[in-house]
Amino acid sequence: MRKRLRNLYSEELVDSDYLPELVELGVLIGSHRTALGINQEEFAKMIGVSRRTMTKIENGRQSLSFVAFLRIAAVLEMRPEYLLQELTRVTQRKWSTKGED
Repeated sequence: MRKRLRNLYSEELVDSDYLPELVELGVLIGSHRTALGINQEEFAKMIGVSRRTMTKIENGRQSLSFVAFLRIAAVLEMRPEYLLQELTRVTQRKWSTKGED
């Protein structure tokens, strides 16, 4: 049975492997990867995962180990804290507009 967690944006329960923050992180990773002109398969090899796993990461369906996160930041040529700051900005913006729907 999958572990369930409360969705930070609502009161509904979500699968622990599908959190909005993982989706946003995946989008950021994919955007930066594309901006560098690296295809998904090549990027996956660079960080030591399969293309299938990379697809799951970019779709927010795969959580990351800290080591994988550090590898991703290195390949994206950015400091890990910068990637986290970007994620924080995106999620804060969503939190601040959540009540405006």
